[in-house]
Amino acid sequence: MSDIIEKSLYIGLGILTITKEKAEQVINELVDKGKIKREESSKAIKDLIAKAEEEKKILSHKIETGIENALTKLNIATKKDLETINKKLDKIIKQQQKRD
Repeated sequence: MSDIIEKSLYIGLGILTITKEKAEQVINELVDKGKIKREESSKAIKDLIAKAEEEKKILSHKIETGIENALTKLNIATKKDLETINKKLDKIIKQQQKRD
């Protein structure tokens, strides 16, 4: 999937990436509210970032699969299809040039 489309989808969903600073902010707020212990904050930050990355990968896979399914249903040629056709066409052209 095009990088631009992928990033646009993530931005639209508000989950392009979670920065370390944002994770620290969220966890520090939880520490301040007494929801987690200060000693646990470092691990919680790492866990939050890892979970965000995991969710991003899962969402990306779902989006790519959905787009691929839609393209298949619409019967639209993929880049791979076009490359295969171009290779076959090149072969035919070379054969024709040999005959001429």
